[in-house]
Amino acid sequence: MLKKFCISIVLSTSLVFFSSSIVFAQAGSVLLKDGGGSTVGTYASILEAYTAIPAPVTQAYGIELQNTYTAVSETFPLTLGAVGGTSASNTITIYPASNVTSMNISYTGNTAVIILTGTSYLVFDGRPGGVGTTGVLTISQTATTGSGAHTIRITEAANYNTLQYLTLSATGIFNTAGPRNVDIFASTSVAGNVGNVITKCILEGSRSGIGLSGGTTNRNDGTQITDNVIYNFGYAGIWIVSNSDNNYIEGNMIYQTLGSTSTIVSGILSGASSGGTTTIQKNKIYDLQSAATGNATIRGITASSEDLATLKVNNNFISLTLDNNSVSQYNGLNFSFSSTDNWTAEVFYNTMRIGGTHSGGSSPVTCGISRIGTGTAGIFILKNNIVLNTRTGGTATHAGLYLTNLNGILDIDYNCYYTTDPGGFHAYWGTTGYNDLTNYKAAVAPNEQNSIFKEVFFVSNTDLHLAGSSNGDLDLAGTPIAGITEDIDGDIRHPFFPYKGGDEADPLPVELTSFTAYVVDNSVTIKWTTATEINNSGFTIERSQKQKEWQEIAFVPGFGTTTEPRTYSFIDEGLSSGIYFYRIKQIDFNGTFALYELGSSVEISTLLEYELAQNYPNPFNPITSIDYSIAETANVQLIVFNSIGEEIVTLVNELKQPGKYTEYFDASSLSSGVYFYKLIAGEFNSIRKMLLLK
Repeated sequence: MLKKFCISIVLSTSLVFFSSSIVFAQAGSVLLKDGGGSTVGTYASILEAYTAIPAPVTQAYGIELQNTYTAVSETFPLTLGAVGGTSASNTITIYPASNVTSMNISYTGNTAVIILTGTSYLVFDGRPGGVGTTGVLTISQTATTGSGAHTIRITEAANYNTLQYLTLSATGIFNTAGPRNVDIFASTSVAGNVGNVITKCILEGSRSGIGLSGGTTNRNDGTQITDNVIYNFGYAGIWIVSNSDNNYIEGNMIYQTLGSTSTIVSGILSGASSGGTTTIQKNKIYDLQSAATGNATIRGITASSEDLATLKVNNNFISLTLDNNSVSQYNGLNFSFSSTDNWTAEVFYNTMRIGGTHSGGSSPVTCGISRIGTGTAGIFILKNNIVLNTRTGGTATHAGLYLTNLNGILDIDYNCYYTTDPGGFHAYWGTTGYNDLTNYKAAVAPNEQNSIFKEVFFVSNTDLHLAGSSNGDLDLAGTPIAGITEDIDGDIRHPFFPYKGGDEADPLPVELTSFTAYVVDNSVTIKWTTATEINNSGFTIERSQKQKEWQEIAFVPGFGTTTEPRTYSFIDEGLSSGIYFYRIKQIDFNGTFALYELGSSVEISTLLEYELAQNYPNPFNPITSIDYSIAETANVQLIVFNSIGEEIVTLVNELKQPGKYTEYFDASSLSSGVYFYKLIAGEFNSIRKMLLLK
């Protein structure tokens, strides 16, 4: 399946009326409505209607802007303070009337157009009538100077407010340091803000699209930034400046069509004092640029964090293919660990595309992923990512991976890197660049033993869905990551063999759904099942006792091309006592192949015992394996129950020979919680507990 995305952006135009000496009030242009939709008052401004709301509120209220409203009666900055009694059910919503097709609230000044101070449960909704999927309300900051010229500021314990379907515009200020289209602000003397949401908005211009600043004791927490279009900012699309914890950033499109004079440009910038768990996923970042004459640093996502924090960066597309001017750093993902920073970066399923022609720069580096700094601690987990770097020219080091900080704990594997520049490196580790995969694996072991160096093909420079020979390429099979079951588009990932990168493309040619083995006396029976097959010649079965030297022991023909499930088996007989490992090599008619290893070893011993092992992993999401052994031929049942004893599923119900077995339990359709699994074999029974965490 070939997936494409297209987003149309329509910026509403508005009429602004001026008089030479008279400003006309707009009586009746703003309606205050109760929770049942009845009008309880008419006013000339948002502020008048807002201050007329009786406190403490006991119901929801709406402030409806009529098509005659032009904000001429407002006092700017429009400051909306706390109203007692607001809650998740008693909200205050400001929205245009259902017959409005275009509306603009505009202000010029070195302060925000709108300030929410101590406000809670306020919804600013740009949709006419507060319904539908299209916003018609634009809020414009028209200043050209001033570090405080924000569009909307949220401050002083302003909690659980929502900005949705708005267009926020500040096109004249993106070359001035300081202003933001949305500024969530706290400090040592200003209380932090909790649970605010910016969703489905269009944010154009300003120095940064969205900025979060907190104080060391007054921190922001739980900000959600989702499904926005953020473009033509000067410094950062989203900037977590300081002391802002547990942020959730998903589904945003961040790009530029022109560059500012800033020498640092980032799509998403997470500062060193953010804490808790920040998630950055399913974002599309492309065409970042700088018009600066000096050395520029341009990065898709760049992050550091404070001790004990966790940063999760998953399922993002980042494409930086413009030439730009003199550039020192041109990176898709950049992680900086400084001093003794002890935080965790979990980086899974991202796709990076770096390109263009390079010139200038001081000690320039271009790469898809970098980890830098002098930090001596931290955990860096990097799996299932794709990097293609076709940038050439200049004196830059062009690389796929650029890892100069090797301190702390590294868990890096199942990635794909490729660089086309003749002087570049597919991977740069420590102080050495590598283009030979065998040498690279030997040098960085135990990391990267399943990673590859291979060119990958996309729909376009900015649409990083897999295309051409990469769509269906078995080499791009990654490893399942607990808790990540979707790709950037929300498509379900294969539970055993997901694609690397952000796109779960067409199913791989042979879709293996199970691979098990069990022991009978001194023989091992191997079974595997496929869901679909394309161009499948068959399977070579290989055995090893050390997982290093593999012996080919049999070939089982495949079914060519089929959409029907197929089950295969093979008996490896006459084995001596010992531990054995098995894998199958699936071979296409054109000679390409993929390897699938059995999840655990098989032991041939003189005496078997009944045993039910603890599931692995545990906790799990959504798939876990259950090992058990049978001492003699018996009718065997393996049953899963919920916490109140109700049977969920029977995994096994059949006659089994003596041996060791593995079954897989898929809990995709179940909710988080404690579950039990029970083994019954003849007179033997055993029960264990497992935990599903989603």
